[in-house]
Amino acid sequence: MLISMNLEEYIQLSGPLFDAVAHSAIYSDGKTFVDSIPNSDPREILKAFEEERDGPSFNLKAFVEKHFTLPPPINEEVPKAASMKDYIEKMWPVLHREMKAPSNESTLISLPKPHIVPGGRFRECFYWDSYFTALGLPTPIIKDMVTNFAHLIDLFGFIPNGNRVYFTSRSQPPYFSFLLKLLSDKGEQSFAKSFLPHLEKEYRYWMDHQTPLNSYFDELNIPRPEAYKREIELAKGSNNPQFFQSLRASCASGWDFSSRWLEDQKTFQTVWTLDLLPVDLNSLLFHLEETLYLFSNDSQYKEAANKRKEAIQTLFWKDDFFYDVHLNTKSTTPAQTLAATTPLFVQAATQKQADAVAKKLEKDFLLPGGFVTSLTEGQHQWDMPNGWAPLEWITIKGLLNYGHKDLALEGARRWIDLNEKIFAEKGTLLEKYNVRDCSADVARGEYAPQQGFGWTNGVALALMDLIWA
Repeated sequence: MLISMNLEEYIQLSGPLFDAVAHSAIYSDGKTFVDSIPNSDPREILKAFEEERDGPSFNLKAFVEKHFTLPPPINEEVPKAASMKDYIEKMWPVLHREMKAPSNESTLISLPKPHIVPGGRFRECFYWDSYFTALGLPTPIIKDMVTNFAHLIDLFGFIPNGNRVYFTSRSQPPYFSFLLKLLSDKGEQSFAKSFLPHLEKEYRYWMDHQTPLNSYFDELNIPRPEAYKREIELAKGSNNPQFFQSLRASCASGWDFSSRWLEDQKTFQTVWTLDLLPVDLNSLLFHLEETLYLFSNDSQYKEAANKRKEAIQTLFWKDDFFYDVHLNTKSTTPAQTLAATTPLFVQAATQKQADAVAKKLEKDFLLPGGFVTSLTEGQHQWDMPNGWAPLEWITIKGLLNYGHKDLALEGARRWIDLNEKIFAEKGTLLEKYNVRDCSADVARGEYAPQQGFGWTNGVALALMDLIWA
């Protein structure tokens, strides 16, 4: 049964104290206060705030730090390691966290098992990160992560963006079927198939909102608490009545933010994510339908997969590349991004289409440090000149699926060489990289670049195995 998480029940997420903290920007990171924990009854804290706030000597930051336990500072220290691979192995215990909420007032949602977190400011589990992180993990930890996701499906009917209260109005790219397939390929077939009911629930979540093709969405049309002040400012230049919901839908995509979600490919005020059918989401749901058929032998899932595959090969295809599609006009959008490689990753493209995509990737997307996220230059972190580990993996595996081994391995080598270069300079792995300049000088996005880093670590190990195989 679907459980609703009411943001108004948490003084870190709504109400007069939250408004004051968010607008004052006393913390540079919007996640600091929303991840804090009240030290006493929230009603008493609010009462004290109302009584003290207008006093001549009132200090908001001092008040917050008296009444709340803030998240611990991000530990910039990294383990000493003789090699990048050694560093990754030493980082797993650092990123392996118990997921138990310390009190009922915490915004963290408890999980039954420990989980690998991304790192840095991301102290909770994230949905799509977990699959790419799992590529470098031992089987028992992957099984724990799957158990956690099944628990979230039992609670909410889907897997939220992450296990925070403020993430429960949206999901992320659906990679649960990939985690189950990964375990099945590791010899855990019976364990993986035992989660068929959860996989069916996740499928219903997506299909109950839109059918036969799907868009990213979020249930709420209010600013995100973790980005409140910024989104209030952004909304001033927009006439879109669903502006906040469209921003939230972009976050559900995992690509927050990118030119592909902006009609003019530049400014937030033109965000139109709710109006798009994304090629990557529909490719992932094709894999979900294929996995449901594999696990259940129910022909309805095979029929749904075949229909979606046909749509991917026709509706989402134009000339020599895959694109997102406008929901109403059914015309392709202009944004050229690595989302186009997802049909190859899930083997939903024809060989001719894959050959054309490979040709374009080699000509336009392959840069000195690997494959670039998009061909649009801008301020957004899911654009030129940035490269991201999950997209490198999707692209490389997609190319291998269709026989483009040389291009795939060249991209893998360039990415690993870049990882090694920055590791030699900084002693750590990063969330994202500049693949054009082979540096850490990235298009930053809404927060500072993070180190650690779960999915970079997992993909690096998997690609090193691939290169050396």
